[in-house]
Amino acid sequence: MSELTREQVTGEEPSDKIVIYWEREYSTALVPERLKLDFMPHRPLLSGMSLNEQRTVAVEGYKVIPDDCGPVRMVGQYGWLIRSPVDCKIRRTAEGVKWQAPPILPEERVLGYKSFSGTYVDSILNSGYPKLCCGIRFYYPKHVGLMMKDVPNHFYHYPERTFVVWEGMKTQEYKRTPNRYDWLTDYDAFTANFLLQLTKPTTIKRGDPIGIVVPVLLPKQFTLEELKPRE
Repeated sequence: MSELTREQVTGEEPSDKIVIYWEREYSTALVPERLKLDFMPHRPLLSGMSLNEQRTVAVEGYKVIPDDCGPVRMVGQYGWLIRSPVDCKIRRTAEGVKWQAPPILPEERVLGYKSFSGTYVDSILNSGYPKLCCGIRFYYPKHVGLMMKDVPNHFYHYPERTFVVWEGMKTQEYKRTPNRYDWLTDYDAFTANFLLQLTKPTTIKRGDPIGIVVPVLLPKQFTLEELKPRE
């Protein structure tokens, strides 16, 4: 049985830490990594300037770009990046989705799993949407969810990319992937396979960024209320 690797989400106190585990389904899978999108590090940050300093750089021709927005920079460093384990080509035709992708060989199936097609690309119930099997299985506590998202602001960081990711959230109701570990009580599992929407015929190389996995609260854990002034 393979050894699980820990990923932590840190809260304000040590007791608030949520531990998420991962393991490879395929030996070809690449290690999930903390998302860290490249920005322009030598640009002056407006957030650290006084209003007069901001006016000065504006007069000098400073052009504001998304890098200058603190929330944009933050989202570019949040979550775990999942990369493609193989080279593949995918395109849409009148007959449906077609692809060229290597088979998942028996010796690569660490957990014994393979796709319905037998390759690293599959489709869901003849939906016409290709699914890229990235070969990473996550184990997460039942009181949180894991959201599968596109790379944030991919139009800015990867403007030549010819696909987008269908985003979804895995919760405890999703029980298709078995939890193989008795000691991981109150944990559920899922495999990071990404459903893609093609905009053009697409070539994906091994190591290309596909999407991210982000821990989220469940809807029952929060509510939205209007703030009204106290009388």
